[in-house]
Amino acid sequence: FGTGLVKTSEDFGIMGSPPTHPELLDWLAVEFRESGWDVKKLFKLFVTSSAYRQAATTTPQKIEKDLDNRFLSRGPRFRMDAEMLRDYALAASNTLSPKMSGPSTKPYQPDHVWDQVGIGNTRNYVQDKGENLYRRTVYNFWKRMAPPPNMDIFNAPNREVTCVRRERTNTPLQALVTMNDPQFVEAARNLAQHAMLQGAADVTKIMSYIALEALCRPLKANEIAIVQASHTDLQAFYQANVESAKLLLAVGESKPDANLDPAQLAAWTMVCNQIMNLDEVLNK
Repeated sequence: FGTGLVKTSEDFGIMGSPPTHPELLDWLAVEFRESGWDVKKLFKLFVTSSAYRQAATTTPQKIEKDLDNRFLSRGPRFRMDAEMLRDYALAASNTLSPKMSGPSTKPYQPDHVWDQVGIGNTRNYVQDKGENLYRRTVYNFWKRMAPPPNMDIFNAPNREVTCVRRERTNTPLQALVTMNDPQFVEAARNLAQHAMLQGAADVTKIMSYIALEALCRPLKANEIAIVQASHTDLQAFYQANVESAKLLLAVGESKPDANLDPAQLAAWTMVCNQIMNLDEVLNK
């Protein structure tokens, strides 16, 4: 839900906040113990509950009585954490590696980010190649004195001290990351490429594929009109500026499908980039 039954999860003492649902907290604790400390079963219990499956829609009455949703009058809605945003973009584009465990990985990162703090064997940041660029964010190498900017901007902890509860802020810099960071641009291109291969030349099928992968639902009639208009404008631009299309498609280590028209792929890449930047995609 974005906030625990005890809001101050970093402080369960007398200086912290009391639980909003003490009886529920007791019941969950007993249920967890009697299930044999089965964490997956507990998570499944959470996400299949009626409370969790509520719509996030607000009403004047809910706002008046439960402005911060502390009493669970509606479903949860909050921006996903930094690691989740990156992993979701990779998963939606069918590029997330399923490989488990192994050494740390070094994905895309701005040049010279370690220059002032690099010492010893971590003096220079050497970006990985191939599959390691698309592994889950939990495996990313992390230098505490120079955290990855695309994680730091989304309030990821710097790992210098234990963090029990993260802050969630919203700034223009976050939009610049999801719109321009190579990891996200490449993910948009890969999603567009998969959509074009699945839908052939059928614009409706391509849009449907993108929506199901990114939004997990079909587009509504008014949304289809907006996406079609955007694609038409982008297609006209890239057909008139083929070099710009090629520069866009060159972002990232993976190579675009040579059999696809560059202008068409670039146009659909930008459509995917737009959809992947919707609040509905970035928010839980």
